[in-house]
Amino acid sequence: MNAIATIKPAHPPCDKGTITVTISDLRPGIIKAVAIVERRNTIPILGCLHITPKRDKLEIRATNIDTWLTITCPAQCAAGEPFTIDARLMDMILRGADRADSVRIERQDNILILRHGTATIRLQELCPPSDFPAEPEADDMASCEVPETVLAKLIDSVRWAISTEETRYYLNGIYLHARDGMLAGCATDGHRLALYQTTTDYPLEAVIFPRYSVAALRNLLTAGGNHAVRISAALDKPRMRIEGDGWSATVKCIDGTFPDYTRVIPGRDKARGHAVINRHTMRIFPSFRKLSHCREGIKLDLGNGIATCSSISLGLTVEAPIEASGDFSVGFNQRYLTEVVSLFGTVKLEAASSGDAAHVLTEDPDLTVVLMPMRV
Repeated sequence: MNAIATIKPAHPPCDKGTITVTISDLRPGIIKAVAIVERRNTIPILGCLHITPKRDKLEIRATNIDTWLTITCPAQCAAGEPFTIDARLMDMILRGADRADSVRIERQDNILILRHGTATIRLQELCPPSDFPAEPEADDMASCEVPETVLAKLIDSVRWAISTEETRYYLNGIYLHARDGMLAGCATDGHRLALYQTTTDYPLEAVIFPRYSVAALRNLLTAGGNHAVRISAALDKPRMRIEGDGWSATVKCIDGTFPDYTRVIPGRDKARGHAVINRHTMRIFPSFRKLSHCREGIKLDLGNGIATCSSISLGLTVEAPIEASGDFSVGFNQRYLTEVVSLFGTVKLEAASSGDAAHVLTEDPDLTVVLMPMRV
């Protein structure tokens, strides 16, 4: 055996001002913090992570001015002065490290020295920690606790319907509110709507949780987690604070009025026809959607039980049999219908006429989905 291959780098014992942390503990926190940081910043400090060594842990902070995230991870260190490091550079460095390895961080004036494995990395601290913006005060907030799995399920069920149209900014998020005293979340872009109703008490004021923070929050949640998440909402401004196991996030919510979405949810008692669509049926159509001359609509002929996608200019007509009943035809945007089926599997669409919104039934009784029709 090669004797050189058995030699492992030895670090001196951890002392004051030195941080030792395993890659498996540090990397998840860095990845979640980097998700908050904007890729392009005109203010350099906003592209950095603010890291504060505390007794036996690191406090990692990131912000984009609208969202402030704080994550803690275990480490061998004593309380010390904070420092900043470029967020994406730190992420890149850790992605090349072995999870079982440890990284040792030392600070010499404004130089950060990172050692992991046989590598030694020196970084100049370009932005002073004092430039990092302060998190808003959390005074005058009402709070409640929500199971982590419930909040994760709510986000997954409705996030796909969030609008990206900036002119209707009040639709650019999830409307978190109480329905009959229970937490509910709604998202819509005017063409489709998703509403998820939980059985968790929710005494807080309604807020519009912004789209740019939804993905970051979902990354912090564990779908199978058994922890409770504390949600706090400000009484006099659109701001929300969410605290979980080892992390907390303060989010500036959308200052606007969410429309009365209940007006567009059709009553099931008025339905005069239905169609059942599954993934097997929708696999026939997506390749034709990419053709520039093909209309992005699917016509459901309920009387004959046929789904049709056609293009007069290309002379194309694609048909597939479906389970249906009714005496009229109705059309839907192909992309929207494909997305619903891909997310929720087999669905049943109920409609009163060709010009009315369809109530989409999934296997989840707590989920309400509505699709607006289109002319085909």
